[in-house]
Amino acid sequence: MTTGGYPPPQQDPRATGGHPGAPSYGATPPDYTQQFPQYGAPQNGGPQYGAPQYGTPQYGTPQNGAPQYGAPQYGAPQGNGFGGPGFPGPDPNFGTGTPGELLPRLGARIIDGLIVGIPMGILTAIMLLASGGSGFVNFFMTVVSGVVAFGYWTYMESARGATVGKKLLGLSVVGPAGGNPTLEQAAKRNAFVALQILTGVPLLGFLAGLLSLAAYIGIAVTIEQDGDKQGFHDKFAGGTRVRKS
Repeated sequence: MTTGGYPPPQQDPRATGGHPGAPSYGATPPDYTQQFPQYGAPQNGGPQYGAPQYGTPQYGTPQNGAPQYGAPQYGAPQGNGFGGPGFPGPDPNFGTGTPGELLPRLGARIIDGLIVGIPMGILTAIMLLASGGSGFVNFFMTVVSGVVAFGYWTYMESARGATVGKKLLGLSVVGPAGGNPTLEQAAKRNAFVALQILTGVPLLGFLAGLLSLAAYIGIAVTIEQDGDKQGFHDKFAGGTRVRKS
């Protein structure tokens, strides 16, 4: 084809069959993302971005049997559930022994009465002889004897869990929540003993003696009638119990 002496027209490179490598209109553009690795995608078996590299363990993940970071957590039950091994839990059988029967308890009361009464009786006799039989001294020593007796039972049961007489006969006093009774509970339990303080007072002392006798009888009756062998003085103290040691 001749051009009449004019140079041939330049072919539009955008047309089909134009410049090599140039995209044509309407053709699907090449996917340039295929030429570059995506972040996070593994390349040639290499590790993904964000994945653990060079065998570094992730926190919280056990590696080769090693303990997990942060485990065990503080405060979580370990071992027996009461703070870990070496700290034994409460004894579920504490304070659940066989109830003490009436006769051994009466025997323990007699032994304790002798332990307190004999020394105080000797001391009272000495004081009366020294004073020539003074009525005031007699009253004073009666009050002192009552205070000593009340203090003996209250202290021994709250601090030791048993008086000497109870220990000799294999008995102990248990508080409502287990363990030794508190000082207040032991005082309530032996409040009838304090009636002895009033026995030195004329007329009033006679009434105090009758009340003391009635208290002993009432305690014996209620112990026998109660399935757990609790006297009314035990219930007055909040639920104390006498158990065989």
